[in-house]
Amino acid sequence: MAWEPHVNGLARVPVSHWNEAFEEAAKYISKRLYSEEDFEETDERAKRSKLGDEEHLDEEPVISEAVLREFNDSYQRIPIPLDSSSAPQSDCEQEDTEETEEEVAKGQDFLVQDSPEEARFSIEQKFLLEMPSDFFDLWECCSNINKEKPEEALLKAGLTLVGPYDVMTGKLKKIKERKVSHYVCHWRYYYDPPEFMTVIAGDKDEFHIGYYRDDPFHMPCFVASMSSVKQGQIKPLGENIFAGVCSYLTQRMKEENPFKKAPLLRLYKEIESFAKKKDYSLLAVTKNMKKRNKKVVAKTFHGAGIVVPVENDVGYRELPETYGNLKKMLQKVVDSKNEDEQIKNFDAIQEIITNVQFAFDEGDSGTGIELGLNLFTFGGEVFHKPLMHLLSVGYDLLERDPFIDILQR
Repeated sequence: MAWEPHVNGLARVPVSHWNEAFEEAAKYISKRLYSEEDFEETDERAKRSKLGDEEHLDEEPVISEAVLREFNDSYQRIPIPLDSSSAPQSDCEQEDTEETEEEVAKGQDFLVQDSPEEARFSIEQKFLLEMPSDFFDLWECCSNINKEKPEEALLKAGLTLVGPYDVMTGKLKKIKERKVSHYVCHWRYYYDPPEFMTVIAGDKDEFHIGYYRDDPFHMPCFVASMSSVKQGQIKPLGENIFAGVCSYLTQRMKEENPFKKAPLLRLYKEIESFAKKKDYSLLAVTKNMKKRNKKVVAKTFHGAGIVVPVENDVGYRELPETYGNLKKMLQKVVDSKNEDEQIKNFDAIQEIITNVQFAFDEGDSGTGIELGLNLFTFGGEVFHKPLMHLLSVGYDLLERDPFIDILQR
């Protein structure tokens, strides 16, 4: 059976092949953690997992064999259908049945095994994404500010460390059913696309700060904020979490009176000082962010844009409608007075989806991701099924499987 080693995707391997899968995954993880030369010899998917964090590779701690073994064991998941009424298949049935596009979109949930002691491994096990060095460094910084409750170190600014930080606080131990769906949806807001991961929550307007990444096997491209003030809009704040927090504090200080501004300024200086010691840029826009902007093939409704591989003009083609016209068409569907009118108004959208299907067939997977994310950001339950199909197929073609798992949840 031909398959590629991919830790987060092990559950897609038939049960009868799990032992083989885990052995291969162990070799893959060992290469990824210990040897840069070996790492370069792995397949293209494995190569991508460390891109974007090269500046901090030398800072990674040495991982013991015992910890690595624990990490491998923790990824053994028990698959369960999302539809609890459907009976599980036998090993033979799983081997003989090929995965259709509908099955990819429907997906499975998974029971997570015991947590690894290493926080970075425990987070990746539950949230399906690897966290960058600045994520853990902010925790250290907040621990210096508030030793008892680091997650509340930024409360004076109305911010709380959440999401994957709750692995560090121990709050996630209270979850009774250890399903992947419970973890990947933890502190995920309604309009957060799979590419966005919330790590800090504000105290009003559903304001939250998180990491945005184009590929689940890359480190994040930048840190951004979202809120209900501009529903579904993603606003880049900087390349790392320190830049994101400092950008927020700078804006907050402009809005506060002198009495409330003083404690915010002290907090800003503490974070700024720590960031400088760790050599983190606090610029709102960096060279890497500008470089990434040049690779964006479509802006999308949320504004952050998408980056997909394009070679010899294959990988992306423009949608046949402008964003202005597309929004009018979508609004018309949402405003339909009855089902018959909704079906009639959806015909124009269906025509675009058909064009996107042709794009999929010809290798332009980015077009489907663009339309899928636009439907996601626009909102409306009527678009859930088509966007699930578009994004699941698009992510699958680009081998961005963790995004499919997050989307399904």
